Amino acid sequence: MDKIKFAAMPTEHENRLYLTTIGEAEMMPGQVCGPRVRSYCLLHYITKGKCKFQVNGMTYHLQAGQGFFIAPDFETRYETDGDEPWNYIWVGAAGEEMKHLMHVLGLSQANPIFSCHQGDRLVHCVRDMLQHRQMTMTDHYFRMSTLYRFIAILSEERQVNQPLASVNSYIANVMTYVRHHLHEHMSTAEIAATMNLNRSYLSSLFRSQTGMTLRSYIQLCRMTRAKYLLESTHLSIASIAESCGYEKSDSLNRTFRKTYGISPADYRKSFLADQTQSSRKPHES
Repeated sequence: MDKIKFAAMPTEHENRLYLTTIGEAEMMPGQVCGPRVRSYCLLHYITKGKCKFQVNGMTYHLQAGQGFFIAPDFETRYETDGDEPWNYIWVGAAGEEMKHLMHVLGLSQANPIFSCHQGDRLVHCVRDMLQHRQMTMTDHYFRMSTLYRFIAILSEERQVNQPLASVNSYIANVMTYVRHHLHEHMSTAEIAATMNLNRSYLSSLFRSQTGMTLRSYIQLCRMTRAKYLLESTHLSIASIAESCGYEKSDSLNRTFRKTYGISPADYRKSFLADQTQSSRKPHES
């Protein structure tokens, strides 16, 4: 197989479900993807070799027949595990339904690993989508139907039989609310009131589903937003602080340094320098 085959789908003005990226690749020893944060759901499946996947301070050593899930707004890193290359396929999609489907499958960043003994079928799905990558209505509907087939294979493998309506959607709604209101002051009590939930119940539910507290998630999203704005805009540190829900730039500086070990200004300088020097990096799926 070629080193890499992929297709990046254009952003669609659709909140329900849409593809963002699909592909298959071979990663050589020494190649690393990340640390990186994504805005969409991403599924990787290993077809050959071994890889090391890191998220939430955890390291997973995976092999062919296993896969890992990457949720929006979580920083992840993965690389070849050993001296041999590894091959993998991936499917990325966004929208509220995609998040809901991942909950149905029981996948989260607290539980990101899955196995599938029908890897050939998953590979065929990805290759079918790659062969229908044109921006036509025919290819669009073909890709979407194949995406559902991909999810159905995982659902069959994981023996998911409960009705879709029975899956708890509170956490997905809370995460969406947080990301849409990062510029505002937020507390667990205020979010619980907005969602008409008991504060203690929301805190317990959120931690059990994500492996982190709601307060930690809010801070994670603010740091992710800050990094994105530092990398992609020329906004002042003060403006970025305001956009991320901090009244003063000092608060952003203090939290950013505590999280990443570097000030926002120095991070921006380092990022721009790395961008100038980067020439040989694998495609970051």
